Amino acid sequence: MVTGPSFWLQQLGDITPRASLQSSLHVDVAIVGGGLTGLWTGRYLAALDPTLRIAVFERDYVGFGASGRNGGWVSSLFPVPASKVERLYGTQLADELWRALAETVDEIAQQVDQLHIECDFTKAGTLVLARDRVQWQRLRREVKDGTTLLDARGTDRSLRARHVIGSVHEPQCATVQPARLVRGLADRLEEFGVRIYEGTNVSSIGDHALVANGHTVQAGAIVLATESYTAQFADWHRLVLPLYSMMVVTAPLSDAQYEAIGSPQLGLSFADERNLVIYGQITADRRIAFGGRGAPYGYGSVITPAPDRGRGMRRRLEQTLLELLPGLGDIEFPAFWGGTLGVTRDWFPRIDVDESAGVTKVYGYAGDGVAMTNLMGRLVTQGLLSPQKLPAVHAIFERAPRVWEPEPLRYLGINAGLLMTQLVDIGEQHGVPVRFLDTLRRALIGQVG
Repeated sequence: MVTGPSFWLQQLGDITPRASLQSSLHVDVAIVGGGLTGLWTGRYLAALDPTLRIAVFERDYVGFGASGRNGGWVSSLFPVPASKVERLYGTQLADELWRALAETVDEIAQQVDQLHIECDFTKAGTLVLARDRVQWQRLRREVKDGTTLLDARGTDRSLRARHVIGSVHEPQCATVQPARLVRGLADRLEEFGVRIYEGTNVSSIGDHALVANGHTVQAGAIVLATESYTAQFADWHRLVLPLYSMMVVTAPLSDAQYEAIGSPQLGLSFADERNLVIYGQITADRRIAFGGRGAPYGYGSVITPAPDRGRGMRRRLEQTLLELLPGLGDIEFPAFWGGTLGVTRDWFPRIDVDESAGVTKVYGYAGDGVAMTNLMGRLVTQGLLSPQKLPAVHAIFERAPRVWEPEPLRYLGINAGLLMTQLVDIGEQHGVPVRFLDTLRRALIGQVG
């Protein structure tokens, strides 16, 4: 029995790991990584071709990584600005991407219902707040069809926050209890005949074969769905950079606390327009799960236990939430956790196919992955079973890989960029010109070009 590393996993109680791989194996599709990307891929493969022999190999247990630790946003967000996507790929393909992401939210809703997964899926939309003039200008530029621009009074009707100028409500966003989603999905896959091996370390991947727990697995196709943990493979060490995101959760809100923040709809997600990302959701049991970035990047892309890496973030997150929602008063924060998200050098998520080796790598969600894992799972499935039918939007994920700089440049640049991002937010809040600093920090973290 093990205890989960996040509040979400701890809500499930002690976890009994599945059996590990004990012998050599031959399968049609080997999936490395027991998170949402790997499981959605297994789900669609099994649905479209029930004769396939599919096996999932997870080093720890299903949901141990980002899939069981994230903020629980099932959103149509993409980590690259719409203007850049349109400039690189044209209006038509960019529109297809936004449509595909929006439709994915509803696809997950259908799958959750069809598979009978109890995960508190609630489509209440997301509210993005503007709390200074620069944020307000930026937010108004990003308003798109289907969203609603609200003034301060209109925002108060959904969520009562401090110093709000206005907000945008995006309806195409849901929230879930992510550990219940990923663990429930794994349970359904086993019912469909997909084998899941936990406690199984994949040490090397070659042409149509991998080594797991010292045993050889022959496979017609291999899907590497390890997101930020892709950096742990020597051959792909610089493809993706693991950045930490940390979270806290409140005790259940009292009636008075709930009313003081505007009695928001359960399942509502919220953020503001600051550059150093924050995110929250009102959970089904009337807590607030709240997270943010800013914990330092580990030298050499090392991934250490999240509370150790970002321990200083706990108090910062608590203070940020209380400053944002002062109506919470002296509420308690019983849990703190975190983990890594994967970021590519240009922030575009990737589907990287090596046809000769039979290996497909999927990575780089940059924190927008709960919904995107489903879209990627469907695209990977299509690519394996009938590549001639892949939708045009697949081209956006086929960009040639770009690698991060070698150390110590990576360590110095990323951590300097994180510090500068905090300074930019402070400058914007106080009306100080920060354009040069903003350009420099975006260059350091890969958001320019």
